[in-house]
Amino acid sequence: MVVRELIETLRREKLDFIVHAGDVILPFTLKEFESLRLKMYIAFGNNDGEGKILTQIAEKNGWDIGDIVDFTRGIAYHSTDRRILEILKKTGTLIITGHTHKPEIVREKATILNPGEVCGYLTGNRTFAIVEDGDINLIEL
Repeated sequence: MVVRELIETLRREKLDFIVHAGDVILPFTLKEFESLRLKMYIAFGNNDGEGKILTQIAEKNGWDIGDIVDFTRGIAYHSTDRRILEILKKTGTLIITGHTHKPEIVREKATILNPGEVCGYLTGNRTFAIVEDGDINLIEL
C-alpha cells in the first residue's frame, strides 16, 4: 500500500506536523496516519467520501479537518474554487492546495504549494513536500 510507504518515509523525518491537501478518499487511509502520532491538518477534497467518518477519526486524534484549515505556518485548502483561493492569496502566507494533483510551487504575494499526489493514480507521479524554515522540497516516492 502506497500510504504505508509514505508513512515509513515520514518516520525518518523530524516533523512537527502533517498537512494533507485533500482527497484522503477513504477512512482507512486516514487511520494509517495514527501510528505517526503527529498533529495533522486535513483539508477536505472533492473526492473525499465518508466525510462524517473522516471527521470522527480526525477529532478522535486531535487533528483539524475542514474545507479550509489554518495551521501554524499557513492554510490548507483543496482549491476546488479558484475564487476562494484568490481570497486566501491575500493573506500572504503559505497556502497548501491539492485538486490538480500536480506538484507546483508558485511564489506570489502568498506561496502556493501543491505537493502533488502520493498514490500517483492520476498523474503517474508519487510526490509529497516537506517545508522547513520557508524552504520547500518536493519529494518523489
